[in-house]
Order: sequence, then structure tokens, then C-alpha cells
Amino acid sequence: MNRAARLLAAVVLAAPLLLKKAGAETGNSPEEAAAKYSFSLSLSTAESQTLARSDTLKAYLADQQAAEESAGAQFGGVLPRLDFDGSYDYVTNVPKIQISPAFPAFPFGTHNNYSVGPMLSYTLWDTGSSWKQYHSLTRLAQSREEDRRQAERQILLALRSAYVNVQLALEEMRQVNDSLGLARKQNRDIETNYKAGAASRLDFVESQRAVISYQLQFLQSQAALSATLKDLLALVGGGPEDVSRPGPPGVKNVSLELKLDSLDDSLNASLRLPMTPPDEGNPQIKSQELQAQSAELAAQSQKAALFPVLQASAKATEQYPNAILPETIQQNTLALSLDLPIFDGNRTRHQVEEKLKEADSARHRAAQLRTDLGRDFWKAKDMLESLARQRELSAQDVKESEDAAHLYYESYKLGKINLTDVQAADVRALEAKVEDAGIAARSLQQIIVLQSLSAEETPHAQ
Repeated sequence: MNRAARLLAAVVLAAPLLLKKAGAETGNSPEEAAAKYSFSLSLSTAESQTLARSDTLKAYLADQQAAEESAGAQFGGVLPRLDFDGSYDYVTNVPKIQISPAFPAFPFGTHNNYSVGPMLSYTLWDTGSSWKQYHSLTRLAQSREEDRRQAERQILLALRSAYVNVQLALEEMRQVNDSLGLARKQNRDIETNYKAGAASRLDFVESQRAVISYQLQFLQSQAALSATLKDLLALVGGGPEDVSRPGPPGVKNVSLELKLDSLDDSLNASLRLPMTPPDEGNPQIKSQELQAQSAELAAQSQKAALFPVLQASAKATEQYPNAILPETIQQNTLALSLDLPIFDGNRTRHQVEEKLKEADSARHRAAQLRTDLGRDFWKAKDMLESLARQRELSAQDVKESEDAAHLYYESYKLGKINLTDVQAADVRALEAKVEDAGIAARSLQQIIVLQSLSAEETPHAQ
């Protein structure tokens, strides 16, 4: 066996041992080390993917396009109309006329009869009914566009909220994992002291129970993270198939490492976004106002049916026969028609009132929306200001709780306090960190609400 073959055989034989050693160093089994992979998703990417695949948004877009097509069809009614008119008749019985016995009878017409040629028609006067109906449908199409914009806001609101929930779950899992690491470190120190006779059996058991307690919290936080991640991926429409064991990068017992935007970075970037109170530019308010205008224009179009309609038409045809003569002629026709309604059972007046009431209804809804949206905006604004003050106190609490937990453990090592006091301090430090992350997440959620209520949609801060 040559040298290269011997080297290859040595590598193959040593690979299992090296893999086992690597798994021991990381705290994972070789199977876990091989199965771990990562998934990255920024908020901006999630937004673009969600908007691109949303069937709800596609449905609103189809409604908008349908309304635009309806307006386009109505616009054809205000233009002159050019038709190709043609007719053909074949009759089996052609009457004959005999003027005098001295002359033979001749047919009064022909078996074949046809007329073919273009016809131009135009409504000269309809009291603006066609134009007003066209503008009514145009306003309705614009209203559908505002509905689509509002649907887009709602989709982004749901997505951003789901993204923040995953960010918060990641941060909580990271904090629990840090506390678990600290509990394991303390357990190793106490175990060493116990074996040396410097720690009691009770302290050793309590330190082991603390590790188990944090392990349970770790599994619970991992399950919560998996659930929130599924909600997010359902909106985005893609991602890993197995999300049963997700977690932050660098954490043990995790098969899927999640790399999302930092919660603090997202909050700091969002705080710089402009937030303006809802006004007439808000799509919900604007949609209702456009619907009111559409109904008013439709009422005016309906009312025009009470007045005369004057139409003109011009026709140039090739006609056979010429009356009773079997010959082809060029026939030109110009016609005017006047339609004046006399009595329709007040049908038109009722239709007009129906559209006017629809306009009133839309305007009342718009007025209520101004009140509701303004109320929600300032409620969220006040809550955000309160959370900003809470964050200042929370940051101080986190720092002092960490210092207190460290001092408690140092006092325990000197024999001044019990281990239970140390564990209580560790729990308080973890609670302070989790609460601080929760305040940051709630602040970000309020900003997301403010974005959805603002006069104009503010883009995600990169």
C-alpha cells in the first residue's frame, strides 16, 4: 500500500472519533451537529415576499382592475358609435302586378333582398347622463384602489406583528439559555465544593433542580418560538420544512438557527420613522369619500333620465332591390330621434334617492372613521411614550439585577447567604431581561400600529 492510500485509510478511520470529539465540545451529538442549518429572513425581504404572494391582495387588485374596465366600457358610451349594418331576406312568393291585359305581369319585388353598409350613431344630448355615469364608475375604481392600499396596510401590519413576535421569542430564548448556562456553571462549582466537603447535599440538589428548571423553560421557549415562526412563515409563504427545534445562532440543542433583524435595531430604526395623524389621505377615509362621490354622480346620471334624449344617426348602404325594381342602389339615410319620458311610475326618482342615500351613508362612515382612526392613533402614540419611559427604568433594572445576582453568588461563596437567595436573584435577573425585551417588542408593535394608521404608509427602515 502506497503512502497516499495509507493516509486516506487513516483519515477514514479517524473521522468518527473526530466527529464525536467535535460533538462533545459543542454539547451536541454528531447527529445534531450534522442536522443543524440556518435560516435568514430580514423584515424587508419578508414584506416583499408576502406582498408578492398574498392572494388577498391579488383579489383586491382584481376588484380594482374590474372597476377600471367597467369605467372604460362606460366611456365608450360617450363616443360616436360606428356599426356595420347588414340584412338579407329571401322570399318564396313575389307578388306580380299586371297593369294591362296587353302587357305581361311583372314581379313586384325580388326573391333576394339585402342591405349592407356602415352606420354612424351619436347621442347629441342626454343632459350629461353618460358622462356622469362614466365619472361615477371612475370614482368607484379609485375607491377600489384605496381598498387595495388598505388591504396592503393590513397585510403589512399582520406580517410586522408576526415578525416582532418571532424576534421577541428569539430574545426570550436567548435569555433563558444564558440563565441555563449560568445555572450549569454554578452547579459545577457547587458539585466540586460538595465533593470536597465545602458544600451541603441540599445545596447540591438545589443547584441541580435549578438546572432542570431552566431546561424546562428552554424547551417551553423553544416551543413558543416554533409556534410564532410558523405564523410568520405562513404569511411569507416559504421557509424551512422542519421548524420544531429553532433557536438563536450559537445555542445548543437547536437544529434550525434563525437569523432575523435584531429587536433593538428594529426598534431604534422604527423610532426614526415619521408618524403623522390620519387625515383625508388615509385609504379607508379616502375610499369612503370616493364612494360618496361615485354615488352622487350616479344619482345625477339617473336624474338625467327625466329629460329628453336626442340621438342622430347616418347610414350609407348598398341596397337590393330598389323598391320593386331589381337593381342595386346606394342609399344614404340621416335620422334624428327624440325620447322624452312622460310617466315611469316615479321609478327614476326612487333610483336617484337611492344613490343619494348611498352617498350619505358613505360620508357618515368616513366621518366615523376619522374619529376612530384619530382615537386609535393617539392611544398608540401615548402608549409608545409610556413605553419609552418604561424602557429607561427597565434598562436600569436589568443592570442592577445582574449586579445583584453576581453579588449574591459572591456572598454565597463566602458562606454569608443561602443558595436559595442566589437562585431567587438569578430568577429576578432573568425576569428583568425578559421584561425589557417585552417592553421593546410592545414599543415596536405600537410603532407598527401607528404606521398602519398614518396618513401615508411609511416604508420599513433599512
